[in-house]
Amino acid sequence: MCHDRGYLVTQEELDQTLDEFKEMFGDRPSERKPARSDLTILVAHNDDPTDQMFVFFPEDTKIGIKTIKAICQQMQEQTITRAIIVVQSGMTPSAKQVDLFTA
Repeated sequence: MCHDRGYLVTQEELDQTLDEFKEMFGDRPSERKPARSDLTILVAHNDDPTDQMFVFFPEDTKIGIKTIKAICQQMQEQTITRAIIVVQSGMTPSAKQVDLFTA
């Protein structure tokens, strides 16, 4: 997903099998192995290393305003302007209405 958008991803990560992923992060999500928050990554763009993007995997099944604001705060603190949020079951209607530039 990041590689397709022009962001730097190692060949090792691209070639990683599901079994290798499970060995590295675990395969018991009900026991938080892996914890979704452990999967958060920050990648830089191939053409401009200052163009960075977060990929977040929030723990909440359905994402609400609190989670969106926490993500926005983390991005603002690190001056990151791009993100992908991988959700489990969507977002609440109110979370979809959050103005990301003032959150």
